[in-house]
Formats: sequence, structure tokens, C-alpha cells
Amino acid sequence: MRVSLAEGFQRNVRALPDAQWLSVFDAVLSLPRAVGDAHAHAGLGIRKVHASGIWEARVGLGLRLVFAFEAGLLTLLRVGSHDEIRRFLREF
Repeated sequence: MRVSLAEGFQRNVRALPDAQWLSVFDAVLSLPRAVGDAHAHAGLGIRKVHASGIWEARVGLGLRLVFAFEAGLLTLLRVGSHDEIRRFLREF
């Protein structure tokens, strides 16, 4: 599976403190395997959050990762707090 990083995602990650950046990196490495396996994504809490095919994964308690998944391509869109992700989805 290929992984693509949207510009907004890259910008969000650069703004994170090192400890959160490492958590996001771990989640990103786990996502391709977890997307197709219900048992593998239990810790990430993957769920569909938008009718257009946008998904969310938890990265710890206060951080969310938003991505799109289609035909072997996982596109990481944003990373941020729950409120930041809600704002992003309203604009999407």
C-alpha cells in the first residue's frame, strides 16, 4: 500500500512537539496494516468521519489523524486535536 502525505498534514506534523511527533509516526506506520484488519486497528480507534470517505484514527488522548483510503493509496490529510479536526471536516 502506498502512503501519501498532504501538505496540510506535513505542516501540522512540523508544528507538533517531539513527543507527539513520535506518537504520530508510530500511528502512521501502523495504519496501512490496520486499515483492512478490524483486530489490528483496535488501539487506533479507526472510524469513518465523513461521507466522502474520510477516516480518523486516534493518536493518544488528545490527538487525531485524518486520512482518506482508496484503491491501495492511503492519503494522510491532517493531524490535530479533536476540535481542530472537527473544523477541518466542516470545511471539507
